[in-house]
Amino acid sequence: MTRLYLVRHAEAEGNLYRRAHGHFNTLLTKNGLLQTELLGEWFTRRPVDAVYTSDLYRARRTAEAVAVACRKPVTADPALREIALGEWEDRAWGDIMRRCPDYMRWFDGEGGIVVKDAETYIEARDRLRAALAKIAAKHEGQDVAVVSHGSVARSLLTLFAGRVVPHLDNASVSCAEWEGNGARVLSIGENRFLGALSTHAKQAWWRNEPGRIHDAELWFNPARLPEDLPAAAEMGRLAWQTVYGTMDGYNGEMSARALTDSAHPRYLQFAMNGEERIGLLHMRDAGRLSVSDGHIALFYLEPGKRGRGLGAQLLGEAVSIARSLGKTGLSLRVYHQNAQAIAFYRKMGFTLCGSEKGLFGTVLHMRMGIEVPDKHRS
Repeated sequence: MTRLYLVRHAEAEGNLYRRAHGHFNTLLTKNGLLQTELLGEWFTRRPVDAVYTSDLYRARRTAEAVAVACRKPVTADPALREIALGEWEDRAWGDIMRRCPDYMRWFDGEGGIVVKDAETYIEARDRLRAALAKIAAKHEGQDVAVVSHGSVARSLLTLFAGRVVPHLDNASVSCAEWEGNGARVLSIGENRFLGALSTHAKQAWWRNEPGRIHDAELWFNPARLPEDLPAAAEMGRLAWQTVYGTMDGYNGEMSARALTDSAHPRYLQFAMNGEERIGLLHMRDAGRLSVSDGHIALFYLEPGKRGRGLGAQLLGEAVSIARSLGKTGLSLRVYHQNAQAIAFYRKMGFTLCGSEKGLFGTVLHMRMGIEVPDKHRS
């Protein structure tokens, strides 16, 4: 018998940005990095004899915390990866829901939904089962930590528990005694040690409660020019008014010209909640700030939509766009008295990298790296 601690990776970009990341390789969030510290502390009280992980970065970075706590090396195995999501990879969940309203049935292993180029629920479950059986056989009589992913781990735990297992929180730990090709589940999704850092505590999409209002899931619609220019320009005007509290210094003609000067079709996009336009993302190349970065020129959400986690989804689209174009970072400028925006950007992982004199005072330069390392070194 081998005791396996099955760990879901810490909070990653897809969890925060509400994007489908199966085999798509992404970073941990700022909150996710804090979760790894608590996870490491949890394992200092339950030391293991070996540490295995999916080879995707978000899992490998999580496994490092366990390995440091237990003073063991990390072994990466692609067989421990998440379900491959095929054509859904790196798409906003709001876009997937719009095209496939019953998408959660696929994650619950129900038939009738085919995702192009994706694994099936059963294929992914059996892949993980075979990988864990090999690990258990190699470590007979020992305790082993295995860092994997939410959907594939949930599918296997559901099989062995004989009931539908709830969605697993990021950095949560499940425990099973493995013997032969099967396991006895001892605990599922332990996350109490995360406290206020719990990802699920801040989200509602995973709750199966009748009548509960779930989180809004945005999708993004590229602006069609010139017909969409008036709507985009109006959002730009509102953004100026919101930030500066005045229209002094606003140049509508210059603003409209900037909106039409997009080097890529995805650089100007409306944030959509259902069929309602609730925000605007305008990007461009960073130019003199950094040739390797994408630059957020306008980041706008309607006032009534703020404070609900939707800004993170808008930022996720910016990250997706920049990565698809080979950028390694995102930069932006923010008025020094816009405390709410500065706090949001810091929370998302931006850091201060410079400043300049602006029309109404100091303008801060902020940057966030988005490059995913090919290989992680301890």
